[in-house]
Amino acid sequence: MGRLFATRLAAFFLTLFAASVVLFVTINVLPGSAAKSALGMEATPQAIARFEAQRGLDRPLVLQYGEWLSRTLSGDFGVSFQNSVPVGPELLKRIPVTLELATLAFVIANLVAIPLGTLAAARHTRRSDKATTFAATVFGAVPNFWLATLLIMLFSLYLQWLPPGGFTPFSVDPLMNLKQMLMPALSLGLVSSALLIRIMRASMIEVLSSDFIRTAHAKGATEGLVIRRHALRNSLIPYLNVAAVEFGFLFGSAVVIEDIFRLPGVGSLVLVGIVNRDFPVLLASALSITVFVLVVNLIVDLTVAILDPRRVKGGRT
Repeated sequence: MGRLFATRLAAFFLTLFAASVVLFVTINVLPGSAAKSALGMEATPQAIARFEAQRGLDRPLVLQYGEWLSRTLSGDFGVSFQNSVPVGPELLKRIPVTLELATLAFVIANLVAIPLGTLAAARHTRRSDKATTFAATVFGAVPNFWLATLLIMLFSLYLQWLPPGGFTPFSVDPLMNLKQMLMPALSLGLVSSALLIRIMRASMIEVLSSDFIRTAHAKGATEGLVIRRHALRNSLIPYLNVAAVEFGFLFGSAVVIEDIFRLPGVGSLVLVGIVNRDFPVLLASALSITVFVLVVNLIVDLTVAILDPRRVKGGRT
């Protein structure tokens, strides 16, 4: 087990290092000038040269990466090019917003996927199964930003039940917070449920074809009892493995949704960094999303390895 943990941890840090290199290089080769974005298009060449020299942008990319990595490992995410404020505190304020959005979307996705996937498997090849499969296909084909627009038109403009955007902390007004977060969470959760419905359906079909399920039926157990007591419990194990990974992706896929609903999360900070060519802001926010996704994947990987003895034996998968 110790060897397995060390292997997974080493793979985590190697992946994180590779991701940081890709992020840094990609962001630095983006079209546009960070100096012109901060100083204005009318900035003189002398002002641009001074701006780049002060922030080390005129140095070779390898040296820039080394300095940035050293600062980041020490907890210093740099200073924004636009407003000259530290990026770290701003990032810490925004992470709870994105985490709340991802959590609510994850809850919605599971509330949709588990019942529908179970129903489809229990009625395999029947109309309800086909209808559920069709619904999953539709959810998966709809872009979350398009669904967000439809929700705003329906619940904000037409019915006027929910506010079209904004954010109120849960500690200030819980009810308003939930009203403002409901449509963003639905936009992400319904789209995410498409994959989870198919996973739940496939897992449940496999379990329902097992010998112990046939034994339960032979003993006179009803269909509902077999599903609730035997099939559902066993089918949730592989389902939750995928669902946990999907939670990590929900955290990273909130960029456009946060901008549509004006949520001050990490995703909206990414867009601010892109628009303003604010490299410290963009690097810090993109790296935080990457770390979150990798940490969730690591936890899921270790959990699966611990629960499955075949993965633990010899430290191999």
